[in-house]
Amino acid sequence: MDRRRTGINPVSTTSSNNIKGLQLFIADLRSTQQSEEQERRIQSELIKIQQHFEMISRKPGGNDKLGGYQRKKYIAKLAYIYITSHTTKLNSLTFGLDQMIELLRSNVFSEKFLAYMTLQLFYVHPSVVSKIGDEVAYQVVKDLAGNNDDHVALALNFVGVVGKLDDQLAHNEDLVDQVFQILRSPTSSHYLKKKAALAFLMLLKSNIHILVGDHQTKQAWVQRILSLLDDTHDYRLMLPVLPLVEYIAKYVDPSSCIRLLPQLTQILYNCTVVGTSPDGHFPPEFRFANVPNPWIIIRIVSLLSVLIVSPVEATTTSSLLIHSSNIDPETLGKLRICVTKAIELGTKQLNDPMERIVLNSILFSLINFASKLEPSQEAISNSGTALCTLLSSGEINIRYLTLDSLVKLCSLSGKPAIDTVRFHNLDKIFRLLSTERDASIIRKVVDLLYTFTDAGNVKTIVEKLFSHISGAKHPVEPNIKSDIAVKISILTEKYATDTNWFVLVSLKLLSMTTSATLNDDEIWQRLCQIVVNNQQLQKLTCEQLLGYLNDSRSSEALIKTGAFLIGEYAHMVLDSFSVGDLFNLFAGKYFVVSNMTRAMILTTMLKLYKIEPRIETVVIKFFQLELNSLDIELQTRSFEYLNLVQLSKLNGNVELLEAILAPMPPFNTKSNPLLKRLGDLPSSSGSATVVDLIGASDNDTDSNSNTPMTPVSANKPPPPPLPRTTKPARTGSRSALTSSSTANGPSGSTVERDLGAEHYLQQKLSPNWEEGFVRMLSHKKGILYTSPLLRVLYSISQPSSDQPFHLRFKLTFVNHTEWDIHGISTEIMAARTQDNPEYILQNILPPTNTTIAPHKRTEQTFDVVIRKPFPVDRSPLVNIFFSCGATATSLTLKTAVGVTSTLMASVENATSLTVTQFVKSWKALGETFGKESEYSVEGVNLARRKPGSIFETGSNLSTIAQTMTRMGFGLADQTSVPNTIFAASVFHTKTKGNFNYLLKIKYTEETSQLSVTCKATAPGPLSRYVVECMKYALTN
Repeated sequence: MDRRRTGINPVSTTSSNNIKGLQLFIADLRSTQQSEEQERRIQSELIKIQQHFEMISRKPGGNDKLGGYQRKKYIAKLAYIYITSHTTKLNSLTFGLDQMIELLRSNVFSEKFLAYMTLQLFYVHPSVVSKIGDEVAYQVVKDLAGNNDDHVALALNFVGVVGKLDDQLAHNEDLVDQVFQILRSPTSSHYLKKKAALAFLMLLKSNIHILVGDHQTKQAWVQRILSLLDDTHDYRLMLPVLPLVEYIAKYVDPSSCIRLLPQLTQILYNCTVVGTSPDGHFPPEFRFANVPNPWIIIRIVSLLSVLIVSPVEATTTSSLLIHSSNIDPETLGKLRICVTKAIELGTKQLNDPMERIVLNSILFSLINFASKLEPSQEAISNSGTALCTLLSSGEINIRYLTLDSLVKLCSLSGKPAIDTVRFHNLDKIFRLLSTERDASIIRKVVDLLYTFTDAGNVKTIVEKLFSHISGAKHPVEPNIKSDIAVKISILTEKYATDTNWFVLVSLKLLSMTTSATLNDDEIWQRLCQIVVNNQQLQKLTCEQLLGYLNDSRSSEALIKTGAFLIGEYAHMVLDSFSVGDLFNLFAGKYFVVSNMTRAMILTTMLKLYKIEPRIETVVIKFFQLELNSLDIELQTRSFEYLNLVQLSKLNGNVELLEAILAPMPPFNTKSNPLLKRLGDLPSSSGSATVVDLIGASDNDTDSNSNTPMTPVSANKPPPPPLPRTTKPARTGSRSALTSSSTANGPSGSTVERDLGAEHYLQQKLSPNWEEGFVRMLSHKKGILYTSPLLRVLYSISQPSSDQPFHLRFKLTFVNHTEWDIHGISTEIMAARTQDNPEYILQNILPPTNTTIAPHKRTEQTFDVVIRKPFPVDRSPLVNIFFSCGATATSLTLKTAVGVTSTLMASVENATSLTVTQFVKSWKALGETFGKESEYSVEGVNLARRKPGSIFETGSNLSTIAQTMTRMGFGLADQTSVPNTIFAASVFHTKTKGNFNYLLKIKYTEETSQLSVTCKATAPGPLSRYVVECMKYALTN
């Protein structure tokens, strides 16, 4: 696609502003004094425009007297009327849609510009889209396919604006293809590529199946998009491409984006560290407020936050994402340096307010990201200190973002961050709570206090929160009061070490609830659950409740609590209050509460009658009074209770009443329902002391038992932690990520196993891949692949001689061209990563350089740990991605890792093998395992597929013996059995131990064929795996 590098014509844009008729019309509307006069002027203009348009429509084949200028003037007037009428006149303007399409077909830039801009306004309405959507889409595709960059830019801008308003645009394959071609074309200008990136993002948001539907399309298109970031110094294109890549990482294919980690880190390092250093040379055109690329920094950090998960998030997010322990040391070190530099810049004294804002934005983004890097305690403490210095900022936004970052830091980083905030900055936070007037900041302050509350500071924090609710200098919004009440209830339940304090705080909280502020049923209901399950709290709570209920201003929440608990445990307070006093107390509250609370009081009166039948007269009168209630619930309940009282009085049989009013059994609620009210806010930091009483009751008592629960002692140690999983491999590859996340639960393992196997099987190997694959089976060094642009070399070694199952692969990438190769990155994939895989990948380091100069090279290493036998065709795959010139290229190769790969050590330590020893061992294996450990294949043809190879015209035993010796077999030195090779070796694994196996190869000279038989010291497919490796090594 040949594209000219043109800019928008400035003359055209200014000419569109010189429409005299439009200017006069606007002036007339602005000069009107009354709305009626303005309306008359608009209506007359609409009639005039409609008449002109109808005149043109009657002459489809005649001369168009309405030229481009006139049509543009009328459409501009319609657009102005639409804007000034606040979109209310849409139905009066739709007659001009056809003329907008005509204007859109024009080749004059100013006319096309006005048509696109007006359609962007009208496309908000589905009725407009349904009328002209197809015609507009056709013209957009036509403009995108044209060679005029100005028209292409207008079409891309239109797609980017209305892409989510018209779903059919995202399902138009021609349009999607054109946008993508502009994005990937090496001849497209940067100006068009930036617009194409944003337009494609909008289309992808409307129809994610653009990249999800077909795997081959997804793989090719995603790699093309990612290649736009290969040049780490091309900052112009990065900003619009990064949001597109972030969306792909979130919703399409995170595994493909992980390979960008070294490149993104280098860009971030260049901007944050190199660009801000005194001797750092950074292009001035990419600086803003003396900071290099602040928008790119924040975008990259946002993308890295998607790709990297913290230890806390790793248990709940997809294991396709990368853990900090999977990142190579160099990349991890650069990321940590960037965080340190951001803290240094963020705490620097500056006079320029704009530079201060920019540096604070970078500081917030990097500190929020820092918790994903497993930073040291000192680094976490420094981050917390730097943030706390910003709490006194005069900017509301700065204070809000500071608190938000502190909440995230304390939640994800744990004790080091919490100690820094609560031990050194708690007074500053309390001062902010008492003086702040902005509701959003107060909510964040409360969230921060909640995150670091524990048994040691719970009383202080709860007292401050109470003071804010009741004695704040400024009015507190009801929803904030409700949030604070919920948090107080949760904190007192979790961290109270004194049961008396717990009851007093809970009742004080309920006493502050009114219908206008904290009318929250879940709070008093939770208190009732705890009291029912704890016998020692029952009397204390009822006594305190009576004190509150004797106040005429007691809240309805307290009355509900009292009706439930005192009705249940009235017998415990009879030494202080008689049943008659309790009845009169609730009778006095009855007519000042809601119908729901009245129903509860009626039940309480029946329970009081059960305790003291002598109050039957007043109880019967009260129930009779409510028989005429307008509320059906009160009427029904009064009728039923009245019958119960009369029945027990007439018959003297109270068994029915006793059965109905049996003691309340313990609740079996397993979690605090108030926790759901916290939303995304994580749990507070400390371990529980008094309460999860309900949860404890589930574990230690029967749900039908009346045995009460006692509070947990404050000195009781916390429960032991859950067993930790093995630390995942240090690598940046997808396969190591999935293999390190097998502890995510059964369901997660199933999902990841399917994803890993599917991703592996969907790979399409590059042409001629088998040549290097076969070479790797019999040679420990050599050429893995050669292409016109890149040569890939390999070498295999063992890091430790006492661990022969541990193999280290080094790949060397050599640039064959006269141009630089940019953005070289790899993805190493295992055939299976979940459910006890046969081998695991670890210590995968990225290429040492992402750019390779002509005829230079770069290297990469990764380790393979073999755990148990597996077929050689399930060896790891290597995806290689790079750009050379304007071409983005990818290679997919298969490494040769099999059951013969760990035989290297056996040759050096092997003793001489005799035929007698071989025959004896051969018979022993047959007697022990029979045919279960044996595998044989006949008629193996030695003719090589590639012309010119050593077996092209046949073979001999010496050549076969040399190949087997290189592979690691020990051969028997014998001449007694002609044309036969006897070999033995040991296969080493990490988890299954070592396996000995014997190999017998018989060569037929007449046919140049082999028969291969193998026996192993274990039943199963191991012998077949060995024979398959030999066939690959000798016949391909």
